[in-house]
Amino acid sequence: MDTLQRKRLLVAAATGALLGLSLFGACSACGKGSGPTSTLPSATRVNRTDAPVEAGPAAVRDVAMWTSARDGTTEDLASLATHEGAAGLVEAASETELRATALRAMGYAQGWAQLPLLVTAASGNDEDEARLALASVLELAARPRRSEDVEDVEELRDGCAKLLALAREASRARERRVSAIRALRMMPCPKQDLPADLDAR
Repeated sequence: MDTLQRKRLLVAAATGALLGLSLFGACSACGKGSGPTSTLPSATRVNRTDAPVEAGPAAVRDVAMWTSARDGTTEDLASLATHEGAAGLVEAASETELRATALRAMGYAQGWAQLPLLVTAASGNDEDEARLALASVLELAARPRRSEDVEDVEELRDGCAKLLALAREASRARERRVSAIRALRMMPCPKQDLPADLDAR
C-alpha cells in the first residue's frame, strides 16, 4: 500500500468517526424530555401548593422571586407585588412559609384587595405579624392617589371599618392603635370620628 492510499484510508476513518459522534449527540439531545422519566428544569418555578391541574397558573410560584423578596428590600418586594398582584399575595399568605413575605409585599400591590387581610393580621395576637401588616397598611395609605378598580371598593370599605375598630379598641397596644389612626387619616375612608385619647400625630 503506497503513501497516498494510506492517507486516503486515514481521512475516511476520521470522517466516519466524526459522523458517528455527531449522530450520537443528536440522538441524545432528541431523547431529552421525551421519555416518561425525563424532567424539565425547575430551578425557578415549582408547584408550591400541590393544587390540582384545574387550579391553573395561580398554583405556581416563582421561587427565585419569592426567595429574593424574603430579605425585605423595597425593590424585591415591589417586584413580587407586581408579579403576583394583590390577589396572588392574599392567596400566598395562606401558606405558612410565604405569609410574612406576602404581608410585606402587600404594601406595594395595586388596589385595596389585600387591605381586609392586612387589617385582620394587624388585629391578631401575633405581634410580629401585626407589625408587618400595619407597616404595609401605612405604605398603602401613603402612596399617591390613583384610580382603583371598582371591585376593590368593597374591600376598601371593609378594611376601613376594621381599621377603625382596631383604633377604637382600648385594650390593644398603643402602637397598633396609633398606626391604625394614622392610616385612616391618609386613606380614602368614609369620614369617621377617630379616638381622641391618643396622640397619633
